[in-house]
Amino acid sequence: MWRFLSKHTTITMILRDKGLAKLGDAFVNLCYSLAKSIVIGAPTGAKVQDRVLANAIRATPLYKLIGHRTDAGTAGDAYEAVMAHLWLSDKISLQSTVDTLVDLLEPHLTPTTSRRHEVEAATSAFQKMLEQYLSLLSDEFAEEPLHKS
Repeated sequence: MWRFLSKHTTITMILRDKGLAKLGDAFVNLCYSLAKSIVIGAPTGAKVQDRVLANAIRATPLYKLIGHRTDAGTAGDAYEAVMAHLWLSDKISLQSTVDTLVDLLEPHLTPTTSRRHEVEAATSAFQKMLEQYLSLLSDEFAEEPLHKS
């Protein structure tokens, strides 16, 4: 269905795809906004900061594939590209992603949570979610094992 996905033969190609990152930005922001709205009980137009996604991906084995001197914008883009790839290839859905974020955010987020604590909760949630999704990439791209070294 999405012909442009077939050009990706490695995880590294996905991580560096700026087009996928743009799609992933919209997907990630929508999922986070929906999850936060559910958790706090009111609609929000929340957006995920680059530093949240950057810190989340830095704590996973994917970080070794994008380089240890990567700035927050590039690391955030890599996270978004992975999410777009997984969604477009039907490995994850909007609903499952929102549900996962709700489960991970619910114990830590309230309508009165400070911005600093929200950033910490979101970073942890996005890290744990990405760790759950790593096997979906490993299964597809066996030549780039994703184990912590």
